[in-house]
Amino acid sequence: MDEVFYFGMYEHSLDSQGRVAIPSDWRQGEGDSRFILFQGEERDLLLFPFESFRSFLIKAQKVSFANPAAQHALQKFGSRARECRCDKQGRIRIEKGHLDAVGIADQVSMIGGVTHIKLCAPQNWNADDGGGISLAEVEKINDGGGDIMSQLLNHLSNGK
Repeated sequence: MDEVFYFGMYEHSLDSQGRVAIPSDWRQGEGDSRFILFQGEERDLLLFPFESFRSFLIKAQKVSFANPAAQHALQKFGSRARECRCDKQGRIRIEKGHLDAVGIADQVSMIGGVTHIKLCAPQNWNADDGGGISLAEVEKINDGGGDIMSQLLNHLSNGK
């Protein structure tokens, strides 16, 4: 199965059953698109492809049953996460509780997060952070080695 990366931004309407279409270039193929959905920390829902989320699930299986704190954390996550599969029209259904928790009514902004999809109400998305990132900056971050995510976050927060 080919890796899928998520770039760009789309706005879609929810239908009366709480379904939204995943853009075709973000799907694996008819009937093959399987995601894990859970609430993020910024009034958003995060949608991860099941295959890339598999490593987390494998690690979760190794958590000791005798560790009550770890078990509680897994239970908290598990009670709020949902598996979603695209139907033949490429739609996933989002439960009303998830939609209400993040303020999504009838319109959904779908933002490509490279490894995942961010879903939020259009009014909760602000892409204008005062600048962008150039290819030269990406190369400098990549050449720095180490934790690329920390370097990228540091770069974006410092505006350099």
